[in-house]
Amino acid sequence: MWISKIELTNFKSYEHQVFTFPEACDGKNIVLIGGMNGYGKTSILEALYLCLYGKDAINHLARAGLKTEDLKGYPTFLERAFNGEAFRKGSDMMMLRVVINKTKTVAFDISRKWYFRSNGTWTAEEETVVRELDRDVPGTPKLDGRNNFHLSDMLDDFFVPAHIAPFFFFDGEEVKKLADQGRVEQVKQGLEGLLGVVLLRMLSDRLRTFAGQKRNGVVTVDENKLNKLLDTLLEDQASLNTSREKIFIATEKESELRIERESLLNRITTIGGGGGDIATVKDLVEEREQFRNKIKECRKKLEELLTGRLPFHLASKDILNKFKNQIEGEIRYYKWEADKGSLEPRKIEFKTAFNNERTPEINPNLTEAQVEAIHQRIDSAWASLFYPPPEDCATVIIHSYLHELLRHKILEFMDSISLGRQEIHSLLREEKQLSKHIDELARRIYKIEGIDRDGTLATLKDELKEIQDRLDHLQEQMRIDDRAGIALEAKVSSQKAEYEREKKKLDDSSPARTIIEKSERVRKVIDQLIPALFPLKVKELGAAMTKFYKQLAHKDQVAKIEILDNGQSRILGKSNKEITFDRSAGENQIFATALLAGLAQVSGVNAPMVVDTPLGRLDSTHRLNILNFWTDDKQRQVILLSQDEEIHYDFFQQIKGSVIKTYLLEYQDVGDGIGRTTAKEGCYFEGKRQ
Repeated sequence: MWISKIELTNFKSYEHQVFTFPEACDGKNIVLIGGMNGYGKTSILEALYLCLYGKDAINHLARAGLKTEDLKGYPTFLERAFNGEAFRKGSDMMMLRVVINKTKTVAFDISRKWYFRSNGTWTAEEETVVRELDRDVPGTPKLDGRNNFHLSDMLDDFFVPAHIAPFFFFDGEEVKKLADQGRVEQVKQGLEGLLGVVLLRMLSDRLRTFAGQKRNGVVTVDENKLNKLLDTLLEDQASLNTSREKIFIATEKESELRIERESLLNRITTIGGGGGDIATVKDLVEEREQFRNKIKECRKKLEELLTGRLPFHLASKDILNKFKNQIEGEIRYYKWEADKGSLEPRKIEFKTAFNNERTPEINPNLTEAQVEAIHQRIDSAWASLFYPPPEDCATVIIHSYLHELLRHKILEFMDSISLGRQEIHSLLREEKQLSKHIDELARRIYKIEGIDRDGTLATLKDELKEIQDRLDHLQEQMRIDDRAGIALEAKVSSQKAEYEREKKKLDDSSPARTIIEKSERVRKVIDQLIPALFPLKVKELGAAMTKFYKQLAHKDQVAKIEILDNGQSRILGKSNKEITFDRSAGENQIFATALLAGLAQVSGVNAPMVVDTPLGRLDSTHRLNILNFWTDDKQRQVILLSQDEEIHYDFFQQIKGSVIKTYLLEYQDVGDGIGRTTAKEGCYFEGKRQ
């Protein structure tokens, strides 16, 4: 079993990157990915967790040694992980993909997508698709959580269950953290992960929360309080009904005032007071002036017709055609003359070239009279190219006072002089209609001036203002009453919900108590079961740790590591007596590494290992031992994510025979605090350390 592909799209500093890993073979089982700090090594480990375990990955990332203390949960983790370039370009999707080969021909392709809004926040949309690959041919896609398919169940069956993933995929910082704890705490923590105690504790916590919630629901209900709630609810419901009736009456009154206002407006309009907007004399005078301007424009158009196009319609068609043909002929003539003039310099160039030509030789030389005769023939031949002028040119220039552009404008005008009777009639009708409007406005002005003098219009306006004021006051009061009614309706709704809750508590208290008691019994069983599980695995874990500790430590006096039922550990020498080592950083880290390796073996899962910062703070001897440890199991794929101070050039040369593939991470700053990581296949840190 091995990880054959990890694909990252818009994740952290990776815009798009595909890592492909071969199966361990021919004694080579190490994949080495090098990168400086901050170049994206840890992102590969995070991507593996996130793709496989989704939102459950947050808890396991912390157990695997990755820094999540500053995160506020799954959505925040995703939003911080969304690639900055993708956000800047308006992309809305982040994707991670992991392909795990079960055999050479059978694999599982797992992809998980997240979608984001334009402001970079997660939409809460997540899609996980799993396809089984048979000889690279994908099967029917399965969606996580649909049709009784769950990715977590599949990973439990054939890969790495989530609760033991930190034994296989971890940051070297996790080893440091373990090493800094007491050894009892190290062993207990490891055994709890191995035995699934993490899941049992989660279940216990959920049962405790469930019981607490249920217990809150079965608190003894005061029936007197329930009756008071009902009385208050009925009283407020009556007030709400009164408020609704008041609003209904006000709505009717508003309708009456609107009708009365409309009637006044009609009266004012009927007597000439405006078209419903109570026009004043000033308004009407301004409107009349606008119509007068329009009638001026109309008459100007008529004058343009009479002085511009109409005279041409008084001439015969034959005369107009002759005039147009003459203009066109003159245009062609001047074009011919311009073409001839533009070629005149070419004739001079030709004669000069002819005079200077010396081959073929003419013998005897030509006399001056003969040369002059040749020049005359050249001039005649050149002139014959342009004479006579084309037949469609004007033979006589009549309109020599016109320049070329003006002749073209004349032709454009001749094409536009068509004039229909309808056009003239339309302008005349428009002028007549405008005159009527002006006369009508004049009559209205005179009428309003008469009304204004006897006070009729002023009285109507006062009445209209009084009705409008009443209407405005009523509408404002309706808005106040409506807001009060909405608040009262919300209060009644809340009271009704509270009453129903209290009443339901009274009805449901008896069966809820039974459920609480059952959950408490299950929780107590879990609490008793957890310490009883340790003895099941301590001997097996001790044997596995002994094996790995001997491989890792450079001291050979250790014969056995013994794990007691309470989590205590003893390192025994060859005489079966406990050995006490100085607890140096290196020794403690070797112990913690042996613990993780032992836990991975005891778990029975033959899965790949992915380790970030694998060598941490070890000295050179311990580093070499750990490197030999990674290369010892030739069948297990090991992906190491290292910076240049860990597996540097010298160490790389020592394990090169076990390395099946390498990548080197390169980083580029693309502005706005955004970086881009790309992986260069087949490369690693070059050059020896100084």
